[in-house]
Amino acid sequence: MMQKLEDFFLPIADKLAQNRYLSAIRDGFVAILPVMIVGSFFVLINNVIIGENGFTNKLFNMPFTSLTEFGAVVVPATMSIMALLLTFTTAKSLSESYGDTGSVVPAIAVVSLFILMPVTFDADMGIEYINTHYTGAASMFSAFIAAIATVELVRLFSKVKAFVIKMPDTVPPSISRSFNQLIPVMFTILIFAIIRIITNKIGMPLNDLIFSVIQTPFTSIVSSGIGLTVIYFLYMLLWGLGIHTAFIFNPILEPIYLTSLAANEAAHTAGQAMTHVITKPFLDSVAFMGGAGNMLALIVAILIVSRREDYRSIAKLGFAPALFNISEPIMFGLPVVMNPILIVPMILSTMAGLLIGVISTTIGFMGHTYILIPWTTPPILGSFLSTGGSWGAVLTTSLIFVASVAIYAPFVMIMNKQREINA
Repeated sequence: MMQKLEDFFLPIADKLAQNRYLSAIRDGFVAILPVMIVGSFFVLINNVIIGENGFTNKLFNMPFTSLTEFGAVVVPATMSIMALLLTFTTAKSLSESYGDTGSVVPAIAVVSLFILMPVTFDADMGIEYINTHYTGAASMFSAFIAAIATVELVRLFSKVKAFVIKMPDTVPPSISRSFNQLIPVMFTILIFAIIRIITNKIGMPLNDLIFSVIQTPFTSIVSSGIGLTVIYFLYMLLWGLGIHTAFIFNPILEPIYLTSLAANEAAHTAGQAMTHVITKPFLDSVAFMGGAGNMLALIVAILIVSRREDYRSIAKLGFAPALFNISEPIMFGLPVVMNPILIVPMILSTMAGLLIGVISTTIGFMGHTYILIPWTTPPILGSFLSTGGSWGAVLTTSLIFVASVAIYAPFVMIMNKQREINA
């Protein structure tokens, strides 16, 4: 089986690893990894350790509310500008692959991204502003578009000799290079401005337009078994492609699944049988252990079978955040995003968790979820609390976790093999 997996995935992975654009995106993620880890730890501290819902308040009645101000300052300055950072680092990596080590084109890529963003005018305050929804993780796909398109357009226009401004040899190379790219940069920005005008006419920015195209087809199939399978298959697939799918699907899914949770809670209070299997805490318990795609299972699989020191180091760094369902250090650090070998088990793990959880709840082994708990509650413990103390839920989610580790392990071993081949 391992040989068949290797024979199938290694050639694909090798080709994708050599792809200039995917390599640029991967390197772009790696460049911002320290920022993402710092931001994730402050999210963890503010949501789990301190604050109204933190351990210190629940155990000692000491919320340390004033200390949450540190996280309130750091998190927006890290997590809420992910798209901006990623645009620059991806464009810089792509430019360097063409031999351009300057920062002019990456900086222009950030400008291109800003051009695509909607600017809102607040008449009461007399200011214009851009919502951080368009600068953070929700705009990663737009960041890729801005980074790659800017680099390629500038290169394309720079090949036209009439567009290149020649400077005397006495001018420093850095200044000369900037002037050489002046007209290509102007035409590139003009193209992004045209795209922005077109999206203005449509009535929504490019980022929202992309989301709406993905979002609309699934509105009518949310609650069916087939619909659930399709949605969470695409949920994880799009995550793997760098699209933060929580921003696409959650506005549709959460109201429905929270309504199901409320119905279960009402039935429990009335002493009646609970009938809704799919609720928000159920999904968090079976498909989001350590974040989307059961990332905690991937970490354990890496620590067990991986021989790659880079993977093991990132897994150790990402363990604490993943224990509280914060997946960004692993998702972007390995990365899982744009990594075909790890996207496959991420999807399989999610499907397996949903299947086992639904069967276990339907036959009555796992209790129905009827208590809404914080999303940062550690895996397995979350299933116990959300079901009101069902030990069947503990055993079921433990089984899902073990199964997820087993699903990830062969693919982690393939990554070992890929490293040997590339070496």
